[in-house]
Amino acid sequence: MNKTVDEFVLVNSNKLFDAASNLVKIKSVKSQPAGDGKPFGEGIAKALEAALNMGKQWGFNVKNIDGYAGHIEYGTKGKLFAVLGHLDVVPEGDGWTVDPYGGIIKDGYLWGRGSSDDKGPTVAAIFALKAVKESRINPKNRIRIILGCDEESGWEGVKHYFEKEEIPIYAVTPDANFPIIYAEKGIINYTITQHLHKNKDTQVVLLKGGEASNMVPQEALAVLKPVREEILEKLKEFTPQNGAKVFWNIDGDELKIKITGKSAHGSKPQTGVNAISALLDFLRTIDINCEDLSTFLRTIFAKIGYETDGTSLRIAGTDCIAGPLTVNLGTLRMDPEKITAVINIRYPVFYSETMLTKQIKEALKPLQVEPQNHLAPLFVSPDSELIKILSEIYTDVTGQKAELLTTGGGTYARAVPCGVAFGPLLPGRLETEHQPDERIALDDLLLVARIYAQLFYKIMTEW
Repeated sequence: MNKTVDEFVLVNSNKLFDAASNLVKIKSVKSQPAGDGKPFGEGIAKALEAALNMGKQWGFNVKNIDGYAGHIEYGTKGKLFAVLGHLDVVPEGDGWTVDPYGGIIKDGYLWGRGSSDDKGPTVAAIFALKAVKESRINPKNRIRIILGCDEESGWEGVKHYFEKEEIPIYAVTPDANFPIIYAEKGIINYTITQHLHKNKDTQVVLLKGGEASNMVPQEALAVLKPVREEILEKLKEFTPQNGAKVFWNIDGDELKIKITGKSAHGSKPQTGVNAISALLDFLRTIDINCEDLSTFLRTIFAKIGYETDGTSLRIAGTDCIAGPLTVNLGTLRMDPEKITAVINIRYPVFYSETMLTKQIKEALKPLQVEPQNHLAPLFVSPDSELIKILSEIYTDVTGQKAELLTTGGGTYARAVPCGVAFGPLLPGRLETEHQPDERIALDDLLLVARIYAQLFYKIMTEW
């Protein structure tokens, strides 16, 4: 371990915490394009500008790639090593005890949406690069911290970036777990649609649930009109099988139903409580004066329901690398012409996406099913040079063995030929990403910076 680099990180830790807090304060949820250089909306553009300004103030070369992404770079020659971070965040949702965009530091934690996924760790990587720069080495290689802008919803930013910029030899992303994640499941969304031919007196006025396909929906809503006594009686007796809570009230001639569950990351749907599943469970039992809508609700519940493993879709399975397939029923929306649900599937490394899609389309007939946003699985050999370098650094800084892990999450590591997820979540820590009260311990954020600083020092002096 280089003591000079490590000492800089430790002595200047408050600068790291303040910089991360300031970035968390920017609400960078993807929205409609806001003009040139703002393809993902004002908030994300503001976050990218702030991160690049941070890099410039700390003495690095920076570049904005049309608002789709950017990078902060140190070194002018040699091989390219990259860190792939992202500045966009999922919607905040409900249930917070603090301001989700307050960047609050209290009780030994940095709180807020993006504190752990992925603004806090990305700032830690930038700060680690500053520590190496301040040691006044003569770098033999280059390190580039790439700032993606729509990792949570489509990856158009990083795709655009690599159409214009150099692809690194190796890359890491601080967007999952320590020690090292060498394999990631394949990820694919399926949009399920049914067009509606409603009668004028159809009683379902509104249906919606979920914020994003890669989040377990915490809330689902339905509005029925008029109020019918037999539906009220069923509602009073209804108990969701997953423990979701049911609330309802009568407003004039409308019955408003609200289901609340528990949010979780879409890669681990079994750890959440799906509000949409509970709402479908109730609605499938009532008489709906719209055959198309009724078919949709009953089909989705029969083939997915409360399941998170794909059993009723007949796609359940596992492999010896990444583990079992998961299914998250993420969003539900209805408009006057159609009703749509989106499911997020994480599948084992050795599954066939082609066969998976074929089976899901068959299982959900007569509904329309379209695959979207497919990310192929990732696998980096445990014998690779990259894994060996990271293992050495992790053990050197922490004193712990660098166990190799797999994940159902989807990180930017798979955006390059040879990349892996490397932090920030340490073994045994509570996972709060995509949940209310997202946070990261300040000690852990500091350790991320220390680990990355030693990694950068090795890359720039020995690789």
